Amino acid sequence: MSQIDELIARGEIGGRTVRILENGEVDCHEYPVAPLAPRHVRVRTVSSAISPGTEMTYIGKGATNPYLHKRWDPLLRIFVSGKPEVEYPIVFGYRAVGQVVDGAPTVPAGTRVYGKWRHTELVALPVEIAADQRVPDGLSFDDAVDLAQMAPIGMNAVAYAGDELRGTPTVVFGAGPVGLIIAQLAAASGASAVHVVDRLASRLAIARSLGLETVLSAEGVDVARELKLGLGAEEIAVVFECTGSTRALQEAIRTVRRRGRVVAVGFYQGEAAGLFLGDEFHHNGVEIRSAQIGNIHPAWSMALLRARVIEFVVAGRVALGSLPRVTFPVEKAAEAFAAVKKPETVLQAALAY
Repeated sequence: MSQIDELIARGEIGGRTVRILENGEVDCHEYPVAPLAPRHVRVRTVSSAISPGTEMTYIGKGATNPYLHKRWDPLLRIFVSGKPEVEYPIVFGYRAVGQVVDGAPTVPAGTRVYGKWRHTELVALPVEIAADQRVPDGLSFDDAVDLAQMAPIGMNAVAYAGDELRGTPTVVFGAGPVGLIIAQLAAASGASAVHVVDRLASRLAIARSLGLETVLSAEGVDVARELKLGLGAEEIAVVFECTGSTRALQEAIRTVRRRGRVVAVGFYQGEAAGLFLGDEFHHNGVEIRSAQIGNIHPAWSMALLRARVIEFVVAGRVALGSLPRVTFPVEKAAEAFAAVKKPETVLQAALAY
């Protein structure tokens, strides 16, 4: 049975659904709606947002996502050769929010819920999950689209930063959605100042509107040197790398203080070009921690990560829904994915159903 057949059978996709095709194109296809299983509710999606990182690794003829080329061995936890884990067409997505249309006594119709389901119009959720993932009062659909996965990714990164973050300045490489969320969470979690580094002035303008310090990564500018001269060579205990660029990872290593910590959040693709491990990494004893959301910090859980983010958003200390996004009707999914490839003008794109 294909991935899509399995998703239909489980009720995880139905109605209008976005597919990524092998030729690099994206389309909107309609699938049948499966009967609702016991102790499930049906949700009609209001909005889903495209991940500008993970999802884009499946796009194009040179798609780089390792699951397209290798198989993950869950026991050994390594990639091995063999039949690829994922095959086209791919139905993906993990930023979604909607309303219950076929409910249960504990989750009646009209209940607003968030989740990490795919870009699909209709989805079936277990009653327990729908009940746990109600949209809190006072939060909008635009806020809630990131509560399931994107915002916890950011909170998990801050958890991996540890106590060293509090009372010290920190630096975030990358002013995309993940970087901007992490920068706000770091500030809310006690960093004395947060400096956001990006090559795009338009994105740094968004960071400044959030009360963050900014550094333009322009050609000929030594970002690490400027930050260390301005803040002190031993002051930056933690740096977050959120771009997925190994060259940016190299700059993050150069920026952090001796025996400091780099929290790697980006999804790095291919070989590590531009990474010089014999330089500052070796001479300064730098620690690199991967904060991939599949490896939640041992002291936390997904429920705790979400609860902390919600606390900050409700208190007005972290902005989610007000981060700029361009919204397209789901029928124009191809245009939405194309927009994500224009970072100079588009921070993020969402689909409306």
